[in-house]
This record gives sequence, structure tokens and C-alpha cells, in this order.
Amino acid sequence: MVKRLMNPDFIYFDLDNTLLNHSSAETNAQRVTYESYPELQRVTLDEWLNAYRVNNHMLWSRYQRNEIDRHHLQFSRFHDTMKELNMDTSVSSEIGSAYMTNYRNHWIWVEGAKEALERVSRKYKTGIITNGFKETQEKKFEIMELNRYCKTFLISEDVGKMKPHPAVFDKASDMAGVERNKILYVGDSYVSDIEGGSNAGWSTAWYTGFETDMSNGNRNRASVTFSDFATLTNLLDV
Repeated sequence: MVKRLMNPDFIYFDLDNTLLNHSSAETNAQRVTYESYPELQRVTLDEWLNAYRVNNHMLWSRYQRNEIDRHHLQFSRFHDTMKELNMDTSVSSEIGSAYMTNYRNHWIWVEGAKEALERVSRKYKTGIITNGFKETQEKKFEIMELNRYCKTFLISEDVGKMKPHPAVFDKASDMAGVERNKILYVGDSYVSDIEGGSNAGWSTAWYTGFETDMSNGNRNRASVTFSDFATLTNLLDV
């Protein structure tokens, strides 16, 4: 689905699985971590990843609802998964730390995203809004040199709420310094990015390169839906 894209004064991008490929970084970091710890090798890598991802998703959802804090999330996603798989949990914190170190070694751009961001930033004011842990996201900004393209960065942890909470978009609107109806938000999460941005009065561009289920007919609030960044740059005429 493609609708007409308005001419924005400011464009925000989501970070993970929009500009940077979080999915590949997570998978590669988990593989390296798995190969380094015999404790994990009681099951296959696929079995470990499947169990971890279920627990991690559940914990992030609870974190988003303010039911747990970030320290609980960071500890439990490895500890609880290992316990579920009858592994020795005494090393779960060490494994969690090793994973985060490995994760930082595997950041790459989503295909076409760097070139698109570079072209968009020549014509438009741009910024980034992201959930995630503050120190990790700031390191991504630094290592991937995102300040070459964007001058405005907002990490939801600084607001005390996570997308799609209105407080995040209210803060981002103030930081953009333009009318809400002149802001475009580009992101991969329908709930966090598209519904959150739409509820804030922004236009939205839904990146579906990582979307596995497009069957939900109610997902029609995006101003634009695209699966490759050439489509976005064409619509923005850059």
C-alpha cells in the first residue's frame, strides 16, 4: 500500500531494524556466545535462539508496560531461558555480559538504509528516535557515525517511557521544532512507530523489510508502506 507522501519539514527515523540490522547482529552475537559457552550447548543453537527470543520478547513487553526495570530484563532474559532449558544458571550473568560485548561487534546497516539516510539528510532535517538501553544506543550513534546525518537524537529511556507512549512523541515534537503535521516518522514497528507516530499527529512511513506477517488488514494507518529504501527516496524526491 502506498499513499501520497506529504512534503515534511522534519524526518525522524527509528534505529533498530530500520536503519541498523538488529536481527542479524543479535543472531551473530548469539552464535558467537553459544560457541563460547559449553553450558549453552546442551541444546542446538536453533533451540537456544527460539527459547531466548520468546523470553526476550515477553520481558521487553513487560518492560514497556513498566512492570519490570531494565536490570530485571537484562538478567532474566538469559537466566530464565537457561533455567527453562535445564542449564547451569550460575553463569547466566556472565553469558549475558558476553552477549552484549559480541552484539556490539556485529552492527551493520540495513540494506540501502545508509545511502537513503545520506540522501535524505541533504534535503531534510533528520533525527532518530529509539527504544533500547541508553548506553547501547549511544554507542551505535558513535560507532555508526550517525551524527554525520542527524543532529537530533532521542532515546526513550531519557523520557522514562517507551514508544509508543505519547510522552516520547511529545518530546520528539518539541525537539523537532516544527508543526506536528510536518513531521514524518520512518520505522519498522507497526505499534511502536506507526501507531505511535500517527497518534502524535505525524505522517508515517512503515518499513516492512523485516515484517513477517502482513495479513492484518487493520494495519492501514501508515501514510506510506515500503520494503526497500529506494522506494522511500523516490517518494521523497531525493
